[in-house]
Amino acid sequence: MSHLLVGCPFSRALWHEVLSWTRSTILPPDGEDDFVDWWQHVVLSAHRAMRKGTSLLIMSMAWWIWKQRNAVVFDHASPDLGRLLTTIQTDAQSWGTAGAKGLNALIPAVP
Repeated sequence: MSHLLVGCPFSRALWHEVLSWTRSTILPPDGEDDFVDWWQHVVLSAHRAMRKGTSLLIMSMAWWIWKQRNAVVFDHASPDLGRLLTTIQTDAQSWGTAGAKGLNALIPAVP
């Protein structure tokens, strides 16, 4: 699981892209740390008002990475970083619009 979420080059590139999109100062997982340890460290080091949004973004990314992996394995889909990034951005914006606590502070406003 740790390889899939933080060790795989595809996943690490995705973490970098999403964290860049949110203009986050969080360092992406380096593949050496356990995913849960990294997640806890990131959430606890975030400003209190942004902890829920940060946690939601991390959970959402883990979910989409898992779904991408399943599509590749079971549906013979090709991994597509750009498409997955767009999916995560759209999902985060939808959650933010729906009122997910702390998420709108992390994601850029929709033009």
